[in-house]
Amino acid sequence: MTSFQFDVGSRARKAGRFIGRVRSELLKALSERKAKEGLTQQALATKLGVHRSLVNRQLSGESNLTLRSLADLAWAMDMELNFELRERTATFGQNEGSTTSTISHGQIRFINGRNDAGSDKGLHPPSHPEPNAER
Repeated sequence: MTSFQFDVGSRARKAGRFIGRVRSELLKALSERKAKEGLTQQALATKLGVHRSLVNRQLSGESNLTLRSLADLAWAMDMELNFELRERTATFGQNEGSTTSTISHGQIRFINGRNDAGSDKGLHPPSHPEPNAER
């Protein structure tokens, strides 16, 4: 079985999470306005003078959100934007590298399982067969 591992750097991860939170807030605000006032993507597009598909692409993530488009969407929803830049507080469990006592002990082996005879074949990744292993 082939598997791939991608390393998404801290910078890209943080940017992606921020953009995701912005889109989430936009969708939440639109949903609240829709429930309260019947506001639709079409109404937003009409107020902005653009096609509804552009608004849909921006909200779904298929199109980039610029600061200008974000401000325009907020204006069309009669809402005010608020941006805050503050020092980050580290929280365990947010896909950030944690320091453990095992980091300095080298690469961790994975276990595929044991065969019926209790042999430890399969305890090493296929690309690194155990020395003197029968083939």
